[in-house]
Amino acid sequence: MAGKLKALALLLLTVSLPLAASTSYSVIAGMGHMSNFAFGNITSFPASARIEQGVKDLDWFDGVDTSMFMDMSFGLTQRRLIQDPRTGEYLTADREAEERNMNIGNRQFEYSAFYSQISYRFRNALYDNRKTESKYLTLDAALNVRFEQAFDSFDNIRSGKSFLDEYLTEDGVHETYWNADRDFIAMPDIAGEAYMLANSLSFSATWNDMYTEKNKIYREGLSASGTLTLAPWFLANRMDTLFDTSVDYYAINADVTWAKVLFNKEDWKRWNEISIVLENRVYAQILLGADVPKFADTISFPGLGYTNLPLVIQNQLKLYIYGPNFLSDNTIPYGYVFLDTGLATGIPNNSRKASWQNFAYVEIGLNLHFELMGALHLTAEVSYVFSNIETYGNFFDWNVGAYFSF
Repeated sequence: MAGKLKALALLLLTVSLPLAASTSYSVIAGMGHMSNFAFGNITSFPASARIEQGVKDLDWFDGVDTSMFMDMSFGLTQRRLIQDPRTGEYLTADREAEERNMNIGNRQFEYSAFYSQISYRFRNALYDNRKTESKYLTLDAALNVRFEQAFDSFDNIRSGKSFLDEYLTEDGVHETYWNADRDFIAMPDIAGEAYMLANSLSFSATWNDMYTEKNKIYREGLSASGTLTLAPWFLANRMDTLFDTSVDYYAINADVTWAKVLFNKEDWKRWNEISIVLENRVYAQILLGADVPKFADTISFPGLGYTNLPLVIQNQLKLYIYGPNFLSDNTIPYGYVFLDTGLATGIPNNSRKASWQNFAYVEIGLNLHFELMGALHLTAEVSYVFSNIETYGNFFDWNVGAYFSF
């Protein structure tokens, strides 16, 4: 016993030595907003926040920046059901679906969820990058714990409706989801009382050779990242005595961003007068599992939202024009024209005998943006979407709103 105590004391001493030279910090890492909060396209709402606390500069390895931190986020999110809750087949505009009031465009099939997530992360950053004054390569390993409580959308509450309260089952019974004991396979994360606990392990790598300046208005270079997420059922994701929900999924996410400054002019204070930046981003996602929660799907399609298909690829090409700074160096108007394309394919997750699906779209549009003091954002966007998605097809889209975000 004495030998074990000495070994433990030696280990604690070894770990604590670098902490004296380390730097503790706590920051608000970001705020998010939720569009379509209660009144359709004209509503945006500050609905989430991220807080980061940690210790950096641990100096455990030569030439490596080592840090440990807790990343906590919480807030509200809005979601839409796009699969038949009983079978997992995609909702369509065919006669049977219409008779059962299961048209995918029915906004009554939207619901809301409160979430909170804590990630305990260990990070190593390697290889000096003199251009960006940071490291080229960052490696992360994290334990993630997420809790959710789903509830009827504010839009339904305001209009006196209820989520799925007119869902007509095959045996001719009108069903309401929130009080149902029926097994809805397409909705594993809001079964029963709609409490969900999801535990996962994630491993990610980021390569950053993107030079940025002037609050990221001036940016040029390449950055890329990839993340492997493991959330099997045996990682305490199936606890029937506490939660009605079940979580069991695996995901690989990757993105690559390239940017080039085409033109840049500054005034005597080095404030921006006009900048033109070309940017292209590629996203890819592989998502598989027996019980895939909605939040695990991270790439959305216009109109449809998140596809819940195993393979999704999206490309976003944008040409930014930044106007002059005034009042402060983070008050600026800007806009961009964009061309987005996307492809999703596979048999839908959370389904029984569903057919193979292929969704594709092309979207062209214009976004205007005004940023005040780096916090208040006013936006307006118009676009036209060409898609092969049944019910939606080709359509005009628009959105105006305001939100707070750092």
